[in-house]
Amino acid sequence: MANRKMPSNVHKMRGTHRKDRHGTTSEKALLSASYPGMPEHVADDIGAAKVWEEVRAAMSEANIYTSADSNKLARYCILEAGFRADPVGFSETAARLTQLRLLENDLYLSPESRAKVGGKKDKKSNRFSDF
Repeated sequence: MANRKMPSNVHKMRGTHRKDRHGTTSEKALLSASYPGMPEHVADDIGAAKVWEEVRAAMSEANIYTSADSNKLARYCILEAGFRADPVGFSETAARLTQLRLLENDLYLSPESRAKVGGKKDKKSNRFSDF
C-alpha cells in the first residue's frame, strides 16, 4: 500500500516542509483548509452548537480542518455537549468517554495530540562543543 500524500500545510505546521520534496511555498495545498460550516443537526442542538463555536474559536487559525472533518467535528460536539449536560450519567458508559477521548485526539484538541504535531524546533546547542 502506498503512503498517502500529506498536505503541504501539515508539513509546514510540523516544520518538515522541504522545497525539494514538497514544492515551493506558492504551491497550493492538497487540501484547502478552511473551517467547515456547522451542520444542521448540530445547529439544532444548542449545547452542541456552543461547543462547535468554541472549537471554531480555538482552532480556526490552525488551518487543519477541512469540509471532510465536519462529520467528525459534529460527533465530537454532540458527545461533548452530552458530557457537559450530565457528566455523571455520561460517564456511566465507558464507551462514550472513550469515543470522546479518541475524537479529541483525532481533531488535535488534546494537549497530547497537539504535541505530536509539534512544530519547528530549535536545535539545542551542544555545551561540550568547545572542548
